[in-house]
Amino acid sequence: MDYPLAGIKVLDFSRVVAGPFASRILADLGADVVKVEPPDGDTTRIHGRKIADLTGFFHHQNAGKRNICIDLQAEGAVELVKALAARADIVMENYRPGVMQRLGIGYEMLSQVKPDLIMLSISGYGQEGPEAHRPAYAPVVHADAGLMHHLGERNQTEAGDLPLSIGDTNASLHGLVAVLSALHLRNQTGAGQYIDMAMMDATFFTDDRAHFALDGIPDTLPDCPILDLPFGKYFFATDMKLLFRRLNRRAGLEDPTPDVADLATKIRLREQAIIDHFSACSGADEFSALMDTLDIPWGEVREPRDLHQQPTLAHRNMIVNVDDRAGGERPVPQSPYRFSNAASGVKGPAAHRGEHNQTVLNDWLAMTVDEVRAMRRSGLIKADIPTTGE
Repeated sequence: MDYPLAGIKVLDFSRVVAGPFASRILADLGADVVKVEPPDGDTTRIHGRKIADLTGFFHHQNAGKRNICIDLQAEGAVELVKALAARADIVMENYRPGVMQRLGIGYEMLSQVKPDLIMLSISGYGQEGPEAHRPAYAPVVHADAGLMHHLGERNQTEAGDLPLSIGDTNASLHGLVAVLSALHLRNQTGAGQYIDMAMMDATFFTDDRAHFALDGIPDTLPDCPILDLPFGKYFFATDMKLLFRRLNRRAGLEDPTPDVADLATKIRLREQAIIDHFSACSGADEFSALMDTLDIPWGEVREPRDLHQQPTLAHRNMIVNVDDRAGGERPVPQSPYRFSNAASGVKGPAAHRGEHNQTVLNDWLAMTVDEVRAMRRSGLIKADIPTTGE
């Protein structure tokens, strides 16, 4: 089967997560994604377990992409980038607003050599406006968009950060929707497109609890329990009142409260009865069968290191092994896209910085080995490891 985006060329200047997450998806869908990395490298190269000088963080975000390393301030950089952009369908970047323009490779410049170019710029607060100049990482946006406060309020703790980079991934995913929409429009009109995606906008838009704050009323999400049982810890997407009612009516749990009991006593005794009933299960399998009869959504509170044991992730092959570049394999998350008549999925490991200088410049620009060697000698392009033919 064909990949949906086979033949699409992507020139990706983005770093860390906001941008690389989107281009990783494009690569999983078949696009030829060329990551343009600066000589000082993507900062995700220093986070996570390192094998063959490649960290887990960098591997997760950049698996399946090719890599060239260009010093964007070196003589000849503008000309080289323009030549590559002339062959690209999509350009992506997440520098602060104005950086690409100062380097001479902003959309205005690149669209002159490729009028139907689609360019996605992801920034913290947009390309213009009162905060456009501010640097931003995901936690900064989490704070500014109210997510940190909401988390503390929900858990009755001090405000704190989320354990994943929602501000980055939301911007990547919404940016990806915009890019694919622009590709569809280009097929109809032949016109290119510039996309200004702000992490702040994407995070706010994706917050499905924001309507409570906008309407000035409290969040009405029920106080969902987490119960520590002998065979594991479990979250229940309901309140204890409904949980007791279902156990009482569908599983034969008797009401332990006397008729004269006050409300506080009823609550205490019924909650203990719930815990005792679940704890009487012989193990996780019997508990799961019991929950099926209750028809209440639930989940095991797992340690992330045990996710390879999660039945659905295992069944759907969501953790796959790729070449670790050191003679072995390492696990990475698989693409979640399942098509009935098309292929998708991670196509290989992450690359060393500048590993594909020769092959990309030859494939895209028909440059010879000698021409690429000359660029390396001049300092325009660099590589961390010896590359075939260089």
